[in-house]
Amino acid sequence: MKTLRTADPTQQQIIAHLRTTEQLLAEAATLASGRAGDAEITPMPDLGLPHNVRRIHGGFFTGALYQWDSGPVPLIPVDATVNLCGVTLFRVEDDFEDEQDFRRRVEAARETITKASSYVWNFTSGNHFVILAENRTPGTLPEGRYLVLHASAAEFKNQYNGLYPASGNWYSDEIRILAGRNGRYLRYLTGKPAERFARVATMLESYQRERQQLCATLIMGSEARIHDEVLSLLHYGMPDTSSIAIGCQWLRDDQPRSLLLTRPGAPLYLVRFATDGPNRATTQHGDVTLTPHGLGVHALEPLQLAYHDGHLSIAGRRLSLDQSLAGQDFVAIRGFDPDTDLARIFDDCPGVVETQLQQIYSYHRTSENP
Repeated sequence: MKTLRTADPTQQQIIAHLRTTEQLLAEAATLASGRAGDAEITPMPDLGLPHNVRRIHGGFFTGALYQWDSGPVPLIPVDATVNLCGVTLFRVEDDFEDEQDFRRRVEAARETITKASSYVWNFTSGNHFVILAENRTPGTLPEGRYLVLHASAAEFKNQYNGLYPASGNWYSDEIRILAGRNGRYLRYLTGKPAERFARVATMLESYQRERQQLCATLIMGSEARIHDEVLSLLHYGMPDTSSIAIGCQWLRDDQPRSLLLTRPGAPLYLVRFATDGPNRATTQHGDVTLTPHGLGVHALEPLQLAYHDGHLSIAGRRLSLDQSLAGQDFVAIRGFDPDTDLARIFDDCPGVVETQLQQIYSYHRTSENP
């Protein structure tokens, strides 16, 4: 496992659990292929707790790239709860009258999506959002207003056709289980089901981009009010058929920029990352640069993770696998001080800030009903 230069207490505890995940992935790769398999997990500076308790129970956390080598035999660890999620940045017409007008347009888009489309509205789920931001400094980006969308392809989550390990879905009868110690295990697919899983994940890359573009058009009222798509990046998905990124962007050398998300009301940063740093990884499609997508969620108390059949003990609390950490009183988004935390992030993922976007209005889970 690659290590972080500066790991906080939550990350130190998570890394200990990830070592077991890495070992189980390598063992599963060996079982599936019939030869010595291997695995490697690369944590990012925003390594932290996901909202999804089932994902934690399965040994997967947010802010890392999970890779394995099972040779020609496909393998998918299902409790990584794969889906496609990312951020899209649009330069838009500066025609919002005020915050009320912004919310009115977002709610109108929500009504259209909910009542007249096959999409699932999820901009108030988890850490998803719609943000209107402003660049006030000429440079890499023109001055003006920008729309930032963060959401996932919710239509392929818990449904029968989805990729989450939902009971009774298309692959539920194909799941294999590798038991480990202390309640740990790895649930995975191999063979034809794993091949199909990877095909769906690949298909969702273009689907997710079109989904974001449609939602942006509905919020703005017309495509004419969108000047251009500045970037569209995934931070959750499968970079190739033998890897899963969770809260971790994988940048090609021809697209070294990404948007660093912070917290409600705080600036967002367009960062150009170096392509020769220690955060490089090799995929089936070539080398990529790994970058954090945000700050990550840390625990306000010692984790004390304990794995049980059907539930997880965390920080002295018993949580069912269907529960969420969102809104729990013992977790929070990490604090952010640009004078110190940007340097900490760049220690592991070298880069420079090209543009700072100021948040003007934000629509997210905790602001849905102000």
